[in-house]
Amino acid sequence: MSSEEPLTRLAQDIATIIPTVDANTEGQYGDGIGSEDEPRQVELLVDELQRYSSRYQGTRQEVPYPSGSGSCDLVLPGEIPVECKLLRYWRANGDSEDYMPKQVFSPFHENTLLTDAQKLSTSGFERDGGLLGLFYKRSDDDPESVANLSERFTAERLAEKTARDVEYWFDIDIDVCGVAKFDGLQHSVQAQGAAITWEIKS
Repeated sequence: MSSEEPLTRLAQDIATIIPTVDANTEGQYGDGIGSEDEPRQVELLVDELQRYSSRYQGTRQEVPYPSGSGSCDLVLPGEIPVECKLLRYWRANGDSEDYMPKQVFSPFHENTLLTDAQKLSTSGFERDGGLLGLFYKRSDDDPESVANLSERFTAERLAEKTARDVEYWFDIDIDVCGVAKFDGLQHSVQAQGAAITWEIKS
């Protein structure tokens, strides 16, 4: 059963609520949600989504896979499994995030965005699963962004590249569902971004 509509809405709703979460988050490496680690960000966002809309009541975190070991980051109401990843080109201190390409695009390591897609395709969940990417980047007028060709560091490009890579490496049918942008966040490095969702189609 297709999960495209709830995954598209998930991206839109996260983009709507993330400024509120950001404003109320005192991060470990600077104020705002952007510098927090993945489990903390997911926890904060799920809490706010449940306050924002009743359709997220019953969302579960760290749900065991029916078909084997490991757990899925989120299962939305309607039994839609979602694996989440942070997509950050820079660390909170402004240094480049050298491990980001491996953590996202590697088909050879466990728990990357690509191998999460593979896990979902054989997960045993009844509904088609999805991926959620929380993409952050510097503000458009940041000198570091300008120097590093910010027009190439876009959520849309990353979304399409991920879909192409999943299809190439694993022969999995995957669609980009939503690219919902947000801005005005507190942290000077993770100042804006987008919530990106993909559907893994059975």
